[in-house]
Amino acid sequence: MDLVAESVVIGLVEQAPLVLAAIGFALIYRLTGLINVAYAETLTLGAYFAIWLSQTFDLDFYAVLVPTAILSGLLSVATYLLIFRPAKRRDVGVLEMIIISFGLSIVLRHGLQFVFGYPTIFFDVPPPDTVMVLGVGVTSFRLVALVTVALLALLLYLFIQRTDYGLQVRALASDERLAQVSGIRPLVVTVMIWFIAGTAGGLAGAFLGVGSSVSPLLGWRQFLFILMVVLVGVRWGIGGVIVVGVAAAIALTAMALTVDQILYAQLILIVAFVILLKWRGRRLTETAKV
Repeated sequence: MDLVAESVVIGLVEQAPLVLAAIGFALIYRLTGLINVAYAETLTLGAYFAIWLSQTFDLDFYAVLVPTAILSGLLSVATYLLIFRPAKRRDVGVLEMIIISFGLSIVLRHGLQFVFGYPTIFFDVPPPDTVMVLGVGVTSFRLVALVTVALLALLLYLFIQRTDYGLQVRALASDERLAQVSGIRPLVVTVMIWFIAGTAGGLAGAFLGVGSSVSPLLGWRQFLFILMVVLVGVRWGIGGVIVVGVAAAIALTAMALTVDQILYAQLILIVAFVILLKWRGRRLTETAKV
């Protein structure tokens, strides 16, 4: 019972920002079909934006969350308008778009290293209080991050599923030409989604950074987890991404506590994701044949 409680609590509080990042990544992937490798740098930039705002303007961590979200969202929109949209209008293929996103990721990462340097940076925040949850000690920062992420995830889910704009997003993702005929403006909706995805990634990076440290590889180290969660869960929409993300976070923590080695736990989780994707691909093929 102790292992179950520890797995649930630690998994949720430590991996909650990654679930938020997965939602943002899923929005872009669902709308455009693009595996945007550069999304990893959105997390990293969010952490750097937060620490820069905090140090430059002497702001509390929670006070920098809104400007961090806005800056991250604007940067996400800029990458779409300046790079991905022109490439799409030139009928660049899917593989080429992934390569472009990979190149953008490298450029952004080295740009961060040039501006902020290579050393790991820590947020200058007061020592957090420890709160006991199901017998497990949790820092106040991580607990606030969990609550914030849960609220944002719920709001994003309701936005996509219950609002007119969400309906336009789903219609555009299903059939762009039919959506245009129906009066939906693809550019407006797409820019909005890239902004929302950017804010989600930026906030996730800020929460990851304050929970541990900030370095140019912060987002890149988490990207595989985000990618796998989205590829498995996006079949069931945003709700599926949230459920798969939460389940993966708890499973990863349980395996790490059992084998006492996070690397082995990550490898096991990756193998499980690959098997699920292989099985799902076979099911889809069988369904198509029928």
